[in-house]
Amino acid sequence: MIKVGKRSIVKYWGSFVVEDLVMLEKPVKCFCEEKGEVDFNPTIVKIKWDKKPSDDANEFWFPYWMIIEGKEKYGQFAPMIGPQALLELISGAIKKGFFDEHFLETLQERIRRYQAKIDATQ
Repeated sequence: MIKVGKRSIVKYWGSFVVEDLVMLEKPVKCFCEEKGEVDFNPTIVKIKWDKKPSDDANEFWFPYWMIIEGKEKYGQFAPMIGPQALLELISGAIKKGFFDEHFLETLQERIRRYQAKIDATQ
């Protein structure tokens, strides 16, 4: 599992350090025909690049782990996260201060606009 303070190097992108991370309170129980029950543990990780790869900073990473047949395995592909798990991760990231004020205000305004559209159609 990933830890705060861990340094990593990514091919083409450079090196970064893990600033903080948010995990689910408990993994999502999934079922796979081939393997049976699987524990899915997605995370949101805030990283700081030694040299930012873009103006947008690319500072949020979504690695995940799975426990399959009692063995923890790192997820190799983009995670598929359900709304409850995603909401728990985002809420945890907000509580830990991952996002700046501008991001949160913009998100809040977009949610308000979307809710107003829903209310107008009812």
